[in-house]
Amino acid sequence: MLFFGHIGIAIFLGTFLYLSPLIVGISAVLPDLVDKGLLLFGLSQYTRLFAHNIFFGPIVGLITYVITRRKDFAFTMLFGTYMHLLQDIRTPLPWLWPFVNYNFLGTEIKIILDAFTILTEAIGLSLLVILFAFRQNVLHLRERMYIAFKDFYDKRLVKKI
Repeated sequence: MLFFGHIGIAIFLGTFLYLSPLIVGISAVLPDLVDKGLLLFGLSQYTRLFAHNIFFGPIVGLITYVITRRKDFAFTMLFGTYMHLLQDIRTPLPWLWPFVNYNFLGTEIKIILDAFTILTEAIGLSLLVILFAFRQNVLHLRERMYIAFKDFYDKRLVKKI
């Protein structure tokens, strides 16, 4: 997945969780910015290592919390980085690095334009357009979904008591 796929899908889903679109967008591309940036500056040999594992999100979230003292920002950073990993699940990832060594790590930046990549980029861009062109409708839908889930949960809770 490329830029619009990562950002569009993460921001759209984050909207339904009341997360900041700006922070979700930044954190959704942060793993690529870190790993590919380190490779470009000659500080790493791999395109997916330091930021493409399950430990990067909590570390970024903790750093964000220490700097801002806001749990919502920290959770949003965690959400964005994990959305990035979920969207990259189609390719091998070093999930448990540095505790497990991986021999599939790539050493060059490759952009593969296959049907899946083109589709996810189109979906991500479309979701961004929908979100910003029809923002009020999306926010209204979010509120209606919240009320529906709350009513469903409340009715189930009342029946059990």
